[in-house]
Parts: sequence; C-alpha cells; structure tokens
Amino acid sequence: MKNQNRKTLLYTSVLIMGLIWGFIAIEKGTDLLNGIDIYIFALIVILGGIALYNAFKKDKEEKQGLKTEDEMSNLIKYKSGYHAFLVSMYMWLFIFIFKDKFPDTETMLGGGILLSGLIFYITKQVVKRKLYE
Repeated sequence: MKNQNRKTLLYTSVLIMGLIWGFIAIEKGTDLLNGIDIYIFALIVILGGIALYNAFKKDKEEKQGLKTEDEMSNLIKYKSGYHAFLVSMYMWLFIFIFKDKFPDTETMLGGGILLSGLIFYITKQVVKRKLYE
C-alpha cells in the first residue's frame, strides 16, 4: 500500500507541474523561453528526471526486498548535504556579484534554488564515488 501511495503522489505532482507550466505558457504566449529562461527550464527538466529516476529505482529496490535507507545512505546524504551547502554559499556569492546580468529578481532566485538542487545531486554522486574507491 505504501508503494502505491508513493506512485500516486509522484504521478499527481508531475501532472500538477505540467498543468502549472501549461498555464504559464498560455499567459506568456510566445515569449516563454527567452534568454536565461531556457537554462532554468532545462534545469527543471533535468532535476525532475533525476527525481523520477530515483523514485523508480527506490520502488524497484523495495520490490526486490532490499532496504532503501540504512546507515551508509544516511551518511552519504549528510556528507553530500554538508558539501553542497558549502558550495552553494559560493554560488550565491557569485549570483549576487553578477546580479545585474539577470533580467529580474525572480529569475535570479529561481535559478539559484535550482542550481542548489543540482549542486546537491552532483556532490552526492562525488561522495558516493569517493566512498567506493
């Protein structure tokens, strides 16, 4: 039952995000993807794809009877979160230094939040790779 609830939540959230994106596209018309908005949209698609992949991978492991959370995975999450936080501080510093390059404040804030998520995923992969060397 728990597995079915997770899938329903995942599909519902993807549907809601698609509907929100559709309303934004209808409101803005043809000026939807200009300049930095293309990169932000690409980051949203990449992070969404990563989240879907991880959710399906976790479901597959549960069906096989494997544990999805253990001490090692928690250690990897905490260590990668620490490193992502440190790198994100420098990223925000550079964002504020180059704030005149962004068209508006919302784009700057949204891009920074998406980059923080991408930084966490990258640091998680680096921590996993170093752990198994």
